[in-house]
Amino acid sequence: MNLEEILPTRLYDKLEKAGICTKKQIIILSLWDIKKLTNLLNEDILLLKNIVTYNCSPVNISGNLLENNSTVKTGCAGVDKILNGGFKKGILTEIYGESGTGKTQIALQTAVCCGFSGCVYICTEDVFPVKRFNQMSQNMWCDKEDKVCKKNIFIEHLTESHELVSCIRVRLPKLLKLNNVSAVIIDSVAAPFRCENTNYVQRAEELKELATNLLYIAQEYNLAVICINQVTACFDGSDDVLPTLGLVWSNMITCRLKITKTFQECRELTIAFAPHLPSGLVAKFVITKKGIEDEYVCDK
Repeated sequence: MNLEEILPTRLYDKLEKAGICTKKQIIILSLWDIKKLTNLLNEDILLLKNIVTYNCSPVNISGNLLENNSTVKTGCAGVDKILNGGFKKGILTEIYGESGTGKTQIALQTAVCCGFSGCVYICTEDVFPVKRFNQMSQNMWCDKEDKVCKKNIFIEHLTESHELVSCIRVRLPKLLKLNNVSAVIIDSVAAPFRCENTNYVQRAEELKELATNLLYIAQEYNLAVICINQVTACFDGSDDVLPTLGLVWSNMITCRLKITKTFQECRELTIAFAPHLPSGLVAKFVITKKGIEDEYVCDK
C-alpha cells in the first residue's frame, strides 16, 4: 500500500513537493525536519506519522497464539504436562538414560503422535522396530487413518557418522521441502560416534556440524528435533551416569531430559535443563502394550 492510498490528499501533495516519497522517510525524519520541508502544522505531522506507523506495523500476535502449534506431543499426559505441551519446536532436545529405561519407547510414541503432521525417524543402532510401532499405532489410529499416517512416517537406517552428517546436511532438507514434517528423531545420536578408533578431533568437528545443521533445520522448518543419547559411567565414585559425547555436544543442545528406571517397572523423566522449562520437574510413567502411560497404570 503506497502513501497516496493511505494519506489525505492535501498531506500527500505537500510531501510530494518536499521530496518525501517513502514511509521510511516519514518514520525516520523528526517532526522539525518534516516541518522545515513542508511547512505543515505540528498536528498534521503527528497525524501523518500515526497513519504511516499504523499501516507499517506488523499484526499483533498474542503469546497464546504463538504456543498453539509450538510443541509435538508425546502421547503421555504426565510427560506432556511437564514439557508444557510436548517437545518444543525450533530447538534441539536430547533424551538420555541407561539401556532399558524407555528412551526408544518415548521416541516411537512421539512418532505415532506425528502420524498426521509427519515425522522423520533415523535409526543408527538396530533396525526400526516395526512390530512395536504397529502395536502403538493401533491404539491411536483407526483403520482408515493407518495407511494415511504411515505414509507420513519417513524411516532411515544409518550406522556411520559421516553417513548421518551427510544425511542431515543434504538429504533431509530436500525431504523437508517436499513433505510436511513436525519432528525429526535420531535413535541414537551416540552410536555412530562411539568407536574405539575414533579420531577425537574429527569427532568433535562432526558433532558440531551435526548439531549446527539440526538446529538450523529445527528453526528453518519449525519442527522438533529429538536425539536419543546413551550414557557413560561417572568417575567420581557415585552410581550416577552421564550422557555421552562430551562437552562439545552438551554445549550445542538446547534441552536435556533424563530417564531413569524406578521401582515396579515405573520410569521417571526429569528435566535436566531447558531455557523454557524449570529444571528438576519430574514425570512418572510406565511402559505398557499400548505405549507409555501415566504412572497410575502401575496400580492396575
